[in-house]
Amino acid sequence: MRIRKLIGTVKDYDWGNKDFIPSLIGGYTGGPQAELWFGTHPLGESRTEEGEALSELLKNDKSYLGNEWNDSGELPLLLKILAIDKPLSLQCHPTRAQAEDGWKREEGLRREGKEHNYQDPNPKAEVIAALSPITALCGFRDAEVAAADLASLVPSFYAKKLKALCGSIKSLYLGLYALSEDEKKELLDEFSSSISASEGNAWDGLFLTRKGIAAECLEEYPGDIGALFPYIMNVVTLQIGEALFLEPDTLHAYVFGNGVELMNSSDNVLRGGLTRKRMDLAELERIMSFAPLHPEKAKMEKDGYDRTDYRMPQDDFFLLSAASGNYVINGENLSLVLAVEGSARFSEGGESLTIEKGECVIVPSGLEYSMNVHGRVYIARVGKKP
Repeated sequence: MRIRKLIGTVKDYDWGNKDFIPSLIGGYTGGPQAELWFGTHPLGESRTEEGEALSELLKNDKSYLGNEWNDSGELPLLLKILAIDKPLSLQCHPTRAQAEDGWKREEGLRREGKEHNYQDPNPKAEVIAALSPITALCGFRDAEVAAADLASLVPSFYAKKLKALCGSIKSLYLGLYALSEDEKKELLDEFSSSISASEGNAWDGLFLTRKGIAAECLEEYPGDIGALFPYIMNVVTLQIGEALFLEPDTLHAYVFGNGVELMNSSDNVLRGGLTRKRMDLAELERIMSFAPLHPEKAKMEKDGYDRTDYRMPQDDFFLLSAASGNYVINGENLSLVLAVEGSARFSEGGESLTIEKGECVIVPSGLEYSMNVHGRVYIARVGKKP
């Protein structure tokens, strides 16, 4: 059968939770399991049940990717499960043009084994769909709104220093990182005292509030000026089944919850705060948008096969979901299908294959097949080649 099961790669970053991914795939370890990857990315490549690397399968049978992509041998998307227990680093990703330019500019640094930003020449747009309620930070608020909150929370330091920086988000962002270590400590001490004394709850029942996010950031990243960013950035909340698309140039951080994430196959991450890792502010300033953003959740529409299609302003990849029912699919680009609830049975050419919760299959390009779902699956479909 040409539809094949894939074995994913688990990443045990310390911001992960201990139970969500094990509840899908088994194998409780007692430690955090943050991500489950399906794709050909070299940092976490999938394999078939027989042990063949996915990249080898695609190279050996070029019909999987189809005529448009068969010269690459690599899957151009990466499908993940995220299990988030603590705030991730603030981060931003490059567009295609920015990634290609950065990759070229840093060739000498890579050759000399020096620190560099770009791991590949690929863009990194991404979309996340909620498997449980998700709290995230996404893009900047209007400067006036952020300034009003900061004036209320840190009135002493605001009058002393911040007011002069609040003319624009860009001047505020860069100005915060230009503060001396003593100034950062003074600001964070006032901010921490204000958060502790402020009224309101850290949770609203399903999601972390701004206060709750700030408190988490202060605890997880002591001394990091990024702890102020819950009041400078938008807080976005996703109910189960809702999704958020993130443009490559948008500063963001996932804070809490579990979800399905789909992105370009890239590891290009520029960190913008809440991190113990390297930050390159000059490169971040080059690629990041400082314009105020009013995030909108992805619109959901039924496609021609009655699946839910999360509409996005790009065509590199597509994310869909399918609830219980029978679906007959014909002639699409290569897809990964991941069961997040129940099971799904695939039939083609007189053969069949069933996957259970937490399992994933690869469906080759151009195939006609039927899919009988009992529960829910998410589908990552390859888009157009640039």
